Amino acid sequence: MKTLENFYFGNINPSDYLQSAEVRKKLSIMTKHLEELSSLLEKDHQKEKLDQFADRQTEIIALSERDAYIEGFKLGVKMATEVFTE
Repeated sequence: MKTLENFYFGNINPSDYLQSAEVRKKLSIMTKHLEELSSLLEKDHQKEKLDQFADRQTEIIALSERDAYIEGFKLGVKMATEVFTE
């Protein structure tokens, strides 16, 4: 029950995870490209539109990660149920 207690008391946060080296590398490249594009769009409201786009993209990624976590958890429970009921 130690895991459940830690989860209850907030010592375990499912969204805290280590990113793989591959993800960190691609994120670094994406950030570099975003900065380059942002510097090209300094005039008018172009940069503002890019920032809005990046914000929406971040929101979509967070929601997708949440949904994938929930579905993975449900699948794990289904598998455990099958194992213990057979």
